[in-house]
Amino acid sequence: MQYIERFRLNSRGAKALLRSDGVREDMQRRADAIKAVAEPQWQAATAGIGGLDPVRVIADTSVGSGRAFGTVIAIHPASLRIEQDRRILGGAIDAARN
Repeated sequence: MQYIERFRLNSRGAKALLRSDGVREDMQRRADAIKAVAEPQWQAATAGIGGLDPVRVIADTSVGSGRAFGTVIAIHPASLRIEQDRRILGGAIDAARN
């Protein structure tokens, strides 16, 4: 059996792979999974706050200069405080591992 003695990463190929449609689709799938777990928790957390608009949870992807990435954002005036106290988005990250 032969072994590889030297391996040189093709930087342009790796960058193209990280920016590919397949990677972007995988990031979108993972962001949607996080949103599916987090959104009901956000709805429950903001239900008792009167007079404010309902929370909106957005899952999106983008391709930057180096790679594709996904984001999940909760849009609500109290979202930072609620995330700090309950870590809803932080706790939902496990949903993206599957």
